[in-house]
Amino acid sequence: MSLPEGNDPASPRDAAHSPTAAHPAAAPPTKPAKDKRRLPSQIVFYSYPKFLYTWPVLFLALLLPLLPEGLINAQLEGWIFVITLLTVLMAMGFDLSRNLTITWGAAILASVFCLLWLKDAKNVVVFSQIGHHLSSKNPLISHDWLDLLGLFGGILYFIMFIDVRINQRWRISHNEIEHFAMLSKDDSLGRGAKRFITSYPDFLELLLCGAGTIQIYSAQGGIQLRSISNVPWLFFRSKKISQILESTEVSSSSAEEDVDLHEGQATNEELGDGHGG
Repeated sequence: MSLPEGNDPASPRDAAHSPTAAHPAAAPPTKPAKDKRRLPSQIVFYSYPKFLYTWPVLFLALLLPLLPEGLINAQLEGWIFVITLLTVLMAMGFDLSRNLTITWGAAILASVFCLLWLKDAKNVVVFSQIGHHLSSKNPLISHDWLDLLGLFGGILYFIMFIDVRINQRWRISHNEIEHFAMLSKDDSLGRGAKRFITSYPDFLELLLCGAGTIQIYSAQGGIQLRSISNVPWLFFRSKKISQILESTEVSSSSAEEDVDLHEGQATNEELGDGHGG
């Protein structure tokens, strides 16, 4: 019994000579994978003393004598220097958190409005007299005095800069957290499983130098291993630090080893904040 025409099964021989079999469909070309941006392998930063925040005063001490005479009123020049000096002293002497700074600002504005209301509604002129007394002051500053302050203050600032580069160098890599102190001793922590917190305890320090604090805790978060304060431009480096810490997976066993290693050690104050080895 013959099969209907056109339904004859193709023989193996015909299949071998068919153009489709001879030239199979080529796989679509794969696009080369885009090169990922190379992740940083380490980051180096430095921990400075509070003297870091004196740079605006030293800058003004060097700048003001160089300005053309008559460009700025002598009284205004003195007030600019006094306000800058007070800001620097506040940055060095207080820890003004963000919320506390907002509270202070709101309290000052409320006080100003309250004083204006007392002056107009109750005719209380005591505070106005204080304001007139302050505005009558003429805080003239000798340019010779500014020259000496800028010169000797700049020398001290340069010495601080060199000392920090030698003794307060920190390096965070995938495997280790190192503190280099040439004149004291080097310190090192195994990278392990640790918890890093970047904070900005002082608004003025953040405003003047972008400075903050790096706190290193054990994996369980109960033991503070290091506190590295006064790190300038930390606001711009926190992302890079996060990339380094996230680029290497850490096993849970390393976290247990970390807790065992630091259990029973000295207090957090003795473990140090990075100053003085």
